[in-house]
Amino acid sequence: MSKFPIPSTLQDLESDPFDLLPYPVGFADDDEATRADSFDQLVLFLEQGNRTLVNGGIETFENIENTQEEEFQEWNCEDRIQALYTLVRKSASLSPSTRTRLVHVICQAVCQISCILASVAKKETSYVVPQELRDALACHLYMLYTIMIFMESEIKAGKALGNTCAQGKGGKSQDKDNAQHIQTLREACASTMLTVTNAMALYRSNLWKRGVPDENVISLPCRVAYQMLENSTSVTTRKLSSGDVALEIIAISLESNDGLRNTVVSALMDMMHSNEHMAPLVAELCCIDKGDCNDSQDYRENKLATELLREIGRLDGGAYSTSDTSGKANGIKNVAPFLNELAEKKPLLVLEHIHIVLHHLNSEPYNLRSAIIIAIGHLLVRRMETDHTGDEVNPNTEHANENNGETKLQKSNEMKEKLYNILLDHVYDVSSYTRSTVLKTWSALIEAQSLPTDKLIPVTKLAIDRLQDKTVMVRRNAMQVLTLVLENNPFTESLNPVPYENKMEEVKKYVLENLPINLKEAFEESMNNLEDENISDKSEIEAAVIRAVTDEVQSSPDRIDDVEENVEFVKKLKVLQFLQSAIEFINTFESANDAFQSMLLSSNKSDVTEALHFFVRARHFQLPCAVTGIKQALSLMWSDEQSIQDEVLAAFVDVFICETNGERLPPKQIVDNLIKLVGKSNASELACIEEAIARLVKDELIPSEVFLILWSVAAKAAGRPRSIAMTILSMGATADSGIVDSASRLRHLLQAGLGDYTEEHRDWASAKSAAYALQRVSRVKPDPSSAKFLVLEQIVERLSIIIQGEWCDDDSEQDTCAWFGATEEAINAIFAICPAPEQVARMIIVGMIYSTFELGKSGTLSEQFCHSLRLSRFFFVIGHISLKLLVYSEVISGAVRSANAARTISKQEQADRVKSTKRHGKEIDENNDIEAELGLAQAAEAETENIVAEIAEKEIIGRGLIEVFSPLVVRVVANENGRLSSKILMQSSVLTLCKFMCISRSFCEKHLPLLFTAIENSKRDITLRANTVIALGDLAFRFPNEVEPYTSKIYSGLSDDSMRVRLHTLMVLTHLILNDMVKVKGQVCEIALCLRDSEIRIRDMARLLFHELSKRSNNPIYNLLPEIISRLSNMSVKKDDFRSIMSFLLNFIKKERQAEMIVEKLCQRFPKCSTISQKANIAYCLAHVKLNEKCIKILNENFNHYKDSLFDEDVLRNFMAIVIKTKKFAKPEMKQYLEEWEGKLKTHSEMGLEDEKANKNAEHEKKRIAKRSDR
Repeated sequence: MSKFPIPSTLQDLESDPFDLLPYPVGFADDDEATRADSFDQLVLFLEQGNRTLVNGGIETFENIENTQEEEFQEWNCEDRIQALYTLVRKSASLSPSTRTRLVHVICQAVCQISCILASVAKKETSYVVPQELRDALACHLYMLYTIMIFMESEIKAGKALGNTCAQGKGGKSQDKDNAQHIQTLREACASTMLTVTNAMALYRSNLWKRGVPDENVISLPCRVAYQMLENSTSVTTRKLSSGDVALEIIAISLESNDGLRNTVVSALMDMMHSNEHMAPLVAELCCIDKGDCNDSQDYRENKLATELLREIGRLDGGAYSTSDTSGKANGIKNVAPFLNELAEKKPLLVLEHIHIVLHHLNSEPYNLRSAIIIAIGHLLVRRMETDHTGDEVNPNTEHANENNGETKLQKSNEMKEKLYNILLDHVYDVSSYTRSTVLKTWSALIEAQSLPTDKLIPVTKLAIDRLQDKTVMVRRNAMQVLTLVLENNPFTESLNPVPYENKMEEVKKYVLENLPINLKEAFEESMNNLEDENISDKSEIEAAVIRAVTDEVQSSPDRIDDVEENVEFVKKLKVLQFLQSAIEFINTFESANDAFQSMLLSSNKSDVTEALHFFVRARHFQLPCAVTGIKQALSLMWSDEQSIQDEVLAAFVDVFICETNGERLPPKQIVDNLIKLVGKSNASELACIEEAIARLVKDELIPSEVFLILWSVAAKAAGRPRSIAMTILSMGATADSGIVDSASRLRHLLQAGLGDYTEEHRDWASAKSAAYALQRVSRVKPDPSSAKFLVLEQIVERLSIIIQGEWCDDDSEQDTCAWFGATEEAINAIFAICPAPEQVARMIIVGMIYSTFELGKSGTLSEQFCHSLRLSRFFFVIGHISLKLLVYSEVISGAVRSANAARTISKQEQADRVKSTKRHGKEIDENNDIEAELGLAQAAEAETENIVAEIAEKEIIGRGLIEVFSPLVVRVVANENGRLSSKILMQSSVLTLCKFMCISRSFCEKHLPLLFTAIENSKRDITLRANTVIALGDLAFRFPNEVEPYTSKIYSGLSDDSMRVRLHTLMVLTHLILNDMVKVKGQVCEIALCLRDSEIRIRDMARLLFHELSKRSNNPIYNLLPEIISRLSNMSVKKDDFRSIMSFLLNFIKKERQAEMIVEKLCQRFPKCSTISQKANIAYCLAHVKLNEKCIKILNENFNHYKDSLFDEDVLRNFMAIVIKTKKFAKPEMKQYLEEWEGKLKTHSEMGLEDEKANKNAEHEKKRIAKRSDR
């Protein structure tokens, strides 16, 4: 029987059967010095005993009764145990040197006993050591365990062992040395504990009788190892706590003693619950449980990992809640990472037992679901690796029979398919964290080349769908999945659909011509039965035949006769399948433009960044959606955030300027890219591209050789490339005018854009581009000796010819329409480069008068004929020239004001200098003179402004050439009796009238009624109405008081049949409202209806307007809501439309006071409602207000207003929704109040139903009596 049973606590040694004393008999502790000496004497006594043990070996414990020498009678005597107990119990108060000696004594004794055990075991394998050795080992092992526990506990509590050094000078250095000393002791103890653990495991049969160990003794190393692991919270603390040694101690103990397994499993589960760092450590422990086994060998025998998986499988996920305050939620959060850590290290083991934990995918803790998802990812990666290498999941399969192997392989494939389906399903998990984890897992599978080809398109569609997720991190991970799918696609590096489609048609033709006889006959018969050339039916038949032959070849290839032809046919069939998959893959991306656009327009920066990265990669794979996406992204060049602008610019460079590896493309390739980009862009996209190119030119990221090649293209190319090249040159000149602003380059521009080629081919696009480029040229003073001036004179002459329309074809409306754009830019160019543009404009108008109205030499007007297209061109020219004259006069006025201001500042500075040198008397006089001059300067500035206003009001329109033709413009716009049928003439005349109105206030006020009459009379001309709406926006901005009475007519454009007119109207109103040019009144209800428009751009614009309004301090939406509700209720608006609009608008009511006022106003509207549907809509609005306790009290106080409508199911449902929603955050006293109100609602609902039923019966009886009386 053991004389030293392991006690529960150290203090138990003072009880039976040990009966130890706190201090040995004769222990001197009169003062601190004496006490320290007594401790030293105890340590010395232990050291002498250790020397005896070293010298005596196993004989120290054998034949004690027959030995006469005193020192061998009982080595582990009561005095030694008493000394150990006293020293260990008081170890914290020992001096550092004494404590060090104590630790060394205990470690030396344990190591020596282990050595004795090893030596006797090697001599005689069947030898069992005496009980005295086992007692000595138990005693010293327990003392080592206790002192290690003390040290680990003090370290965990943040205490420094042996911290008795004096503070002050040198204190920090002593603390550092003391800490290093303590660390040395910890390492020594851990090493000793590992040594004795190894000895007990290796020589188990020699240590214990019949090999049955004392579990209390062998569990001591594990118990201290737990404490060491709990302190291993990081890489540094793990090293300090000897965490690796602790793992090895537990692993060795488990390997040699199965009886400890359940205890260890329970302890590890508890530690994982309590410590977030434990899961990886436990997973690592599972990997060294069988130290010499790898994953493919021990996945069945690793009992520790299996038991831990079973324990996790037994966890009650339903009992855990994220709102739980008991710590259970954190516990399962800490346990969950063990699954994915173990799956990464032991995938085959987890795959064998994955069914144990799969049911947790339906449990509440998202951490556990996410961990299982990550584990599945590791398993699938390893499973695909074994598939590639030919390994089986079960290593014993090679010894099994063939049928058994096939069955296991089939089960393995079924499990793999099940795991893939789990990943597909849980991308729609309720937790955004789990959805994000699923997408990350798909990314890992793709990167590891572990995504099966049959899952490629489903995963792509799944990721595209998740781009609409409400959570940012899910959208980001979905975009990363798409990027990885693209980079790791199984097709070629080029995903341009055109080569694939051409090749597929070729292969399909071969397959259809070489069908097997049975299918060929059926195919020809089906094609002959087609009554007409129906392409869709023909495609369906071809697809059905190809599917049939594919199934036949896969199921029974021997049925096809000729072997040689069969081989070629099968190859072509596989090629066809490959091409079909590639096209489907490409079309999947092409159909996701809306999702990509939503990412670009997101308010979150990471969404935009990920979308841009995707488009860069897509462009390198030549996906068509890449160019579309980059063009959409260029609109972000106007973003308020500089970082987003930089991201867009970097994407532009990566797509059009640089190669995949970051090196710059050859200049010719850059030119081709830019020409393709600009050639397929609309006006808004061109503005964005211009901004991007200007930034790149400014940063010198576009080589100068690119512009040389563009000049060559502009001079030599024909058609569109010619004009596009000049457009790109003008874009670059926005940042660097030197690209076009030189005599030689202006000469090139004259020949390329305004020369003979343009005249011969009537290439208005080239003329427009050249004129646009000329606007980047600086104005020069008249100087006949200047080459640049002479070239500009020639350019102005050619521009004048273009503006006069001498090259136009009067029989082609299309030609005139193209001329409009070229002429607009030509007039802009003249006013940009001419020293006296008003004189050139006069000559142009005079020349056009002769050609348009066919004036003879006498100057008389021919009344016989005036061509409508010539008149349209004339109106356009005088309208645009008048507008440019206004701008030109304002520019001159600004220059005059700037010169006056500069002169005034100069005089002020001169006066300041004089002030310091003149006498005081003179200073006063001079100041008076300066003030007089300043007053004159202000008067001069005011006079300048009056002159400009006079020019705008009277000179441009009131007098001169243009004034002569304004009555004609008015008459054409009026179009009395509808005699003028030319749409182009009406559009041009109305546009000219609007430009005249923008110049003169009086002219505008006079002709506004005519303008709105013209809009009303143009029901069939969408372009006229759309253009006029934009012009009305300019008029409202320039003359708000004159246009204000007609605001309601502008709003009427929101209900126009044309989507284009509605969009333009909403854009104009948005601009005017946000710039406070139009007051937000009741007509805003029309804008609210735009929230349900069929066109997405209109819906987005309406949302933008309300979002911007909500940002204002007074929140006008709150003030407008009652009016909107009233108007929408009285209009024939669909129920779904009304509720969708109101749910959107009510989200902007965020202040509690505003919510309370809205609730009260809505309650007071119930008696005014004429139908029950209106009351239901009011109740719906109440249910969507963010209510507080006061709102509920207001609802209860106004109960009489709506109690009569509670019989309606819809009304009651909305009020009950309020009750349910409010109960979630209500306090106990409020819940009682809610229950009373809920009871009133239900009671009056039942009473109302009875009254409604009685009313219906009475009405029915009344009708029946009326019918009877009629008889």
